[in-house]
Amino acid sequence: MKKQIGIVLAIAVVACGLYAAVAGASSSSHKSQSAQMTTKAVTVTMVDFHFKLSFAGPYKRGVKYVFKTVNKGNALHNFDLQKVKAGKVIAPGRSYTFAVVFKKAGKVPYICDVPRHAELGMAGKITVK
Repeated sequence: MKKQIGIVLAIAVVACGLYAAVAGASSSSHKSQSAQMTTKAVTVTMVDFHFKLSFAGPYKRGVKYVFKTVNKGNALHNFDLQKVKAGKVIAPGRSYTFAVVFKKAGKVPYICDVPRHAELGMAGKITVK
């Protein structure tokens, strides 16, 4: 009986060790993938009626870009990366931050969604490679 209990305990210890090794390998693999994702901060200054981006590009696929939009104008504004992601419409003196990872290359148009602002100059394109 003591021999059987010893064998069961030994099997349990080996099983726990294998589980810990597999879980550790999975965790370190996930960490290395996360470490590979680069993050780049971009400040978008919005005034009446144009944008100024702190990074003109080219932007890269697979890189996480954190866009901090700052409204230094006298009207409501936002920064909308067409068909990618739109920031909130914010009041003068306010800011809003959002993140984007571009999945495909090409030209991405951006505008201010407030009526007539794009026509008044709040529009442009960034290049994603």
